[in-house]
Amino acid sequence: MCKDKKILLGVIIAAIVAMAGMVAGPALAVTTSHFVSGNKTDFTAGKLRNVVVTNLGDVKLSRAVEIIKQDDADVTAINALAEGPDGVIYAGTSPKGILLAVKDGKSSKLATLEDTVSILSLKVVDKGALLIGTGGDKGKLLRIDKRGDKPHEIFAEDSVQYVWAIAPTADGNIYIATGPTAAVYEIKPDGTHKQIYKNAEDNILSLISDGKDFLYAGTDPNGLVVRLNRKTGESFILYNAGENEVTALALDAAGNLYAGTGEAGERQSAVNPQGKPETNGRPAGEGGENPLPAPKPGNPPKPPAPPAPNPGEPHPIPAAKPQTLRWLETHPLLLDIDLKEMPAKPIPAAKKPADEPAPGEPAPNGPPGENPTVPNTPAGAQKPGPQPPMPPNPGEEQNKPEGNAIYKIDPEGFVTEIFRDNAVIYSLLWQDDALLAGTGGDGNIYQIKPASEETVVLAKVDAKQVMALLATANGKVILGLANSGGIGTMTSGYAADGDYTSPALDATQVSRFGKIQLHGRLPAGTSLKISTRSGNVKDANVDGWSKWTDPVDARQFVPVISPAARFLQYRLSFASSDPAKSAVVDHVDVAYQIPNLPPVIKSVKIGGDEAANNGAAPNMPNAPGGPHGPGPAPAGNTPHPQGTGTQTITWDASDPNNDMLLYALYFRMEGNGPWILLKDKLKDPTFDWDTKTVADGRYQIKVVASDAPSNPPGTEKTASRVSDYFVVNNTPPTIGDIVIKPDGKNLTVTLRVVDATSIIADAQFTVDSNEDWQAALPDGNIFDSLDEKLSFTIKNPGPGPHQLTIRATDARGNMAVQSVVIPEAK
Repeated sequence: MCKDKKILLGVIIAAIVAMAGMVAGPALAVTTSHFVSGNKTDFTAGKLRNVVVTNLGDVKLSRAVEIIKQDDADVTAINALAEGPDGVIYAGTSPKGILLAVKDGKSSKLATLEDTVSILSLKVVDKGALLIGTGGDKGKLLRIDKRGDKPHEIFAEDSVQYVWAIAPTADGNIYIATGPTAAVYEIKPDGTHKQIYKNAEDNILSLISDGKDFLYAGTDPNGLVVRLNRKTGESFILYNAGENEVTALALDAAGNLYAGTGEAGERQSAVNPQGKPETNGRPAGEGGENPLPAPKPGNPPKPPAPPAPNPGEPHPIPAAKPQTLRWLETHPLLLDIDLKEMPAKPIPAAKKPADEPAPGEPAPNGPPGENPTVPNTPAGAQKPGPQPPMPPNPGEEQNKPEGNAIYKIDPEGFVTEIFRDNAVIYSLLWQDDALLAGTGGDGNIYQIKPASEETVVLAKVDAKQVMALLATANGKVILGLANSGGIGTMTSGYAADGDYTSPALDATQVSRFGKIQLHGRLPAGTSLKISTRSGNVKDANVDGWSKWTDPVDARQFVPVISPAARFLQYRLSFASSDPAKSAVVDHVDVAYQIPNLPPVIKSVKIGGDEAANNGAAPNMPNAPGGPHGPGPAPAGNTPHPQGTGTQTITWDASDPNNDMLLYALYFRMEGNGPWILLKDKLKDPTFDWDTKTVADGRYQIKVVASDAPSNPPGTEKTASRVSDYFVVNNTPPTIGDIVIKPDGKNLTVTLRVVDATSIIADAQFTVDSNEDWQAALPDGNIFDSLDEKLSFTIKNPGPGPHQLTIRATDARGNMAVQSVVIPEAK
């Protein structure tokens, strides 16, 4: 391309950019608004059935849970679980010490312990022998060698009331955590036992072995995590949690220890971990495979007449530079160049869908996780990961964290907080690459993946308390529940179906709905459908909402066909024919459009003193009680001093569409005369009116607001509001009928003060230009009319002549001054 042609190309491109700027102008008022859900907080406001929300804001199917019913009214809680080598599940209960056996999905009573105790802990050892830890007036460790035998005692101590946890080791020793004197006991294979650890705590609630020499213990009431060498008896406090109780412990294959807490305390940890830098977004390799179907990009429209988009539909014009080049290509006569020689950047092809890994299995080509990130996720659209507790400053009182936590303690002793929620952590279980946590309060079972920083509610049970978790040999997870005393079975796969229903989304006005934009993943073997409904009452449970639309297959843009209304709900229906896979939704954007609504003018005020506006008498500047009198100065709030002839007009206006407003002011005199335009095209809601340009009298102001600057011609809306009547008075009162009569050595003065518009507010006099003005009161001693008669006495003025000066002020601050000469007495 020659130099001249390059210059010409630059000039034309610059001209086009300039014209585009001129055409753009002000934004139209009727713009598209959006309901956006993209994080955990947004989605958890909805209703979930067999669907869960992760901490990363992903919505997907939950695990499948089946509750095994038990009909014994004496069982209210399943405190402990254990599996025998034959697959029988043992369940320890309270409050009647009933031992249950579960086989083939059915439960039966295996034994009932004496003394009405609670079974707090269970372990299977030695070819199926069952160990039972109890709590009550006296805590014991019992043993059943084979099913059908009666339990027999192998440990008891007078100081022990609770055997909270059992930790057998490979050499045949058994270690138990006890209370209320916080001790760990060792029981040898020959039946002898001894106390190997004790501290000042009340209870050791949790105990776990690393399979070698170390035991880990969690205490109450100071939330200690203790490492204990069972061979040497040496102990070391690994962590002092900010909560009272360390209720559960778990170890993973890499030697990381996990500690769950309960009953948040009043202090922060004295041995808190170092702060971990804040993390956002997803770890590498998370998400991205099998995105929802997206529309294929089409040819961009040709300006200058692009089609008008439907409500909520993205604007179809592409970015400025590609648009300019394509526009030039359609007008080849402008340039003597061949734009076809410029290589076009191809649209990248979508990645070939890959099978989604089963829950708990590592994703291909990346770290453990469910799926890589969505390819079209915008840069910067990040989601926060879990945060560790911050270290306290020495000597400072720390704020107590809310809820309870799970702490990860690595083999080097470094501690990070990987989970926090307003729930007690009752049980922990490490399974595959994830930590499962059973909680109390809402009955949630959480899955925490430390590697991918993902937390998800795997399932939710109506029992509200998940006291125990057990991984079985066939890959299932057994749940011990309280309140109902039930036993649950949770499979490793997703539920077959589930749905998410959004809360009622409020557009604040009756609105048209555009399209729902979805982002997520849709693996083979899964389905996702969407339906909507709308209404004009906030409570979606009452009659009067539209019917749910027929579910349609989800894709990146789905039109909303529900009728225009103020509120909208959408429902996502998940299904899967493969238990290892689930559709995932991580972002929902619902477009809506509020029609152009008229502005609102809430009030119109004239000046700042209501009494002055109605003609009443204010405190006058020079009257007694004013700045020159003996009393305090009045706290006047008018923008302009009275008597200047200027009235400040203010109004409070707004627009429900946030349109730019222009204002016009009109005035008229009392008597319903015509409205006269005072000022138009005002942008600010205030105006100073010089009332000296009109005659005295009572007036009204009308304010008219228009949203024309933000709307196309013919679609603008207006609103108006009229002020209360107010007084315009720029003429001072008249002082006359002055009569001066001698009264001995004194003089008696009578006079009238008259005003055509405002009541008389004040009168004063002085003799011989003395700066000491004296008050003159009307007959009746109160100023309350337009015509006042006053009288006062000048005491012993002395030989004359003298000059008497009288000044009077009306309610609007207009002042009149009149002087008369008193001749020398003869």
